[in-house]
Amino acid sequence: MAGTYIIAALRLDQIVRAYPLIQAAVPTLDMAAWRRMASDAIRQEEILVAINPRGYIQGLSIYRHSDHPVVGPLLDVIFLIVTSAADEQDLARILFASLRSRAKELKCAQIRFWNHSPGNWLEMRNEEQLYRLDHGLMVISSDDDS
Repeated sequence: MAGTYIIAALRLDQIVRAYPLIQAAVPTLDMAAWRRMASDAIRQEEILVAINPRGYIQGLSIYRHSDHPVVGPLLDVIFLIVTSAADEQDLARILFASLRSRAKELKCAQIRFWNHSPGNWLEMRNEEQLYRLDHGLMVISSDDDS
């Protein structure tokens, strides 16, 4: 199924269908809080979804672009969630490539993948957390997807 996913920004009509993915990563998150964040037209975060040929959402990423005081332009990937049991690695690779493309568009030299934690939901708008360098995995953004 590799290459058959559509990667696109979350649409308003997909918010409810995407809830199980974010709830798996943040079990205490209720639907009202998810809807409020995902439907906020002026939110700082961007949300990507991966949709399989049958129209099911099987991947989700929440990220934001920031100007980090030490590393400069940075794509901060707060959540990267993959739910495909059939081809988890291919889907993760496709989402990763999409994030690299977005980083390149935004002229980010680095991408930071936050450590997996339900607490990320509460911390993703905390400026002190965003500026720290001691969490997550920093990856150099490049054109090489291998």
